[in-house]
Amino acid sequence: MANYTEVRYINAYVSGSAARMVQTKAQQKKSAVMAKFRPKRKVVIAVDPVAVFGIVVASVMAVMLMVGFMTLNRVNEEAMAMEQYVADLQEENVSLQTTYENGYDLEQVRQIAQAMGMVSIDQVPHISLDVSVPVQEAEPTPWETFVTFLTGLFA
Repeated sequence: MANYTEVRYINAYVSGSAARMVQTKAQQKKSAVMAKFRPKRKVVIAVDPVAVFGIVVASVMAVMLMVGFMTLNRVNEEAMAMEQYVADLQEENVSLQTTYENGYDLEQVRQIAQAMGMVSIDQVPHISLDVSVPVQEAEPTPWETFVTFLTGLFA
C-alpha cells in the first residue's frame, strides 16, 4: 500500500486548477436577494436665493432713491429761503446806507477834523520803499527725486 496517496481534500470533479465550491439549494436562494436601489431625494428650493437677494437690493436702492429726492427737495427749499433772506438783507442794507449817509454832514465832519489837528492826505509826505523778494530755488519734482535716487543707487 505504499503507492496509495492520501489526498482527502479533493472530493469532487475539478476543472483545471480552479476548484469550484458546491452550493446547496438553500445557499443559492439567499444569494439571489439584492438590496433595493433607493435614489437620493432631490433638494427642492421653492425660492431662488439670488432672485430674492436681487429684489431686496432693488427695493433698498428704490428706498434710498426716494430718501435722496426728499432730501434734495428739502435742501432746495432751504436754498430758496436763504436766497430770499439775502435779498431782504440787501434791501435793508441799502435803506440803512441811505439813512447813515443822510445822518451826518460831510462839511461839519471836515471842520471838526481840522479843529482836532488832522490834515488831508495830500499834505502828508510819502516815502516809498522798493523791496525785492529773493527768488526761491524751485523744489525738485517727485520724478526728479526718483531719478536722482536711482542714479545714486546704480552709480
